[in-house]
Amino acid sequence: MRRGPLLIALFAISAHAQQWSHYVDGALFATSVNQTGPKNPENKFFSTNWLLAGAERDLGNRSSVMVRGRFSLEPLTILRDGYPQLLQYVSPESGGPLIDHQRAHDLIEEVALGVEWRPLQLYLAPVGEPPLGLEPYAQRASSLDFAEAPFAYDLQESFHAATRVVAAAVTTNPVDIEGGVFHNSVSTGRHTNIEDGNIDSWSARLTIAPRSRFSAQISTARLGHAKREVTSASVSYNGAVLAASAIATRRDHLSAYGIESTMRGGRNTVMARLESVDRPAAVFNFNLHRTTHFTLGYIFDILRKPAYRLGLGANVDYHTGNPELQPVYGHKPQSVFTFLRMRTDRAIRPASP
Repeated sequence: MRRGPLLIALFAISAHAQQWSHYVDGALFATSVNQTGPKNPENKFFSTNWLLAGAERDLGNRSSVMVRGRFSLEPLTILRDGYPQLLQYVSPESGGPLIDHQRAHDLIEEVALGVEWRPLQLYLAPVGEPPLGLEPYAQRASSLDFAEAPFAYDLQESFHAATRVVAAAVTTNPVDIEGGVFHNSVSTGRHTNIEDGNIDSWSARLTIAPRSRFSAQISTARLGHAKREVTSASVSYNGAVLAASAIATRRDHLSAYGIESTMRGGRNTVMARLESVDRPAAVFNFNLHRTTHFTLGYIFDILRKPAYRLGLGANVDYHTGNPELQPVYGHKPQSVFTFLRMRTDRAIRPASP
């Protein structure tokens, strides 16, 4: 048997494979929630989780290609009616309706191809992320160690998964300019399905200093056949020790404002989040139009490796006193989330598009 051609072919395949750079990022929370205040508190166990994997290859001095996927097993680890979260609200337009519960992520959140010929980028995704708002909370540096979703999820986060996404960008060190069209996809039930349809939405985003520790973005969109108007603005700091974001979002006549921060030192992580969120009238069966929430958390990493961390932690939710809350939620409604968290030590990956 002649081995020369076979060895040459194997060498060529190996050299070709080495031209790709791969990355994996993910997190797994095993969480128990305990509530006080309501007449019928819920104490349950659930798991939030996600996995992102991708590869990138340079095609020359100015060009590259990227493939990426983002997935979650939450449809299998969270009940159909979501996990308990007092005073949370998910509207039908975001995969609800849910009250006092948070929905699971979609099973498939992104399958995407990106092509770059600097300074131009093209992003194509049958399921993907349109250029709108800040990075999703589960992957955002200031938020990724929280065991629960922001209370502003319905207004601030629910638009990050779409179908038939076609987006383009001009990228420079001072500023990125992005725009795209897509189908405003909303999954329901177990969130294992992909709700598809014709392109019915568009978005545009301007990011200032996108590759600096300090950055800011402003974006706008028209979603679905109803052309619901969404605007988002944020300022972020992403440092080795501290990550923080201030976010403002408006959808039609409803607004949400939030400040979140995460500080990491050695094996210790401290998190804080303050939110003020508009709610549609009569969602909670009384005339409450705005809720305010404060979440404080801490994690101690019992195992810390170069590629991943394993830690024990807790989040505590506080809600501002409101006389209208007391008949249903008691004097001081509170939720305590205790959890075991395992996550990768945050890979650096290309942004969307």
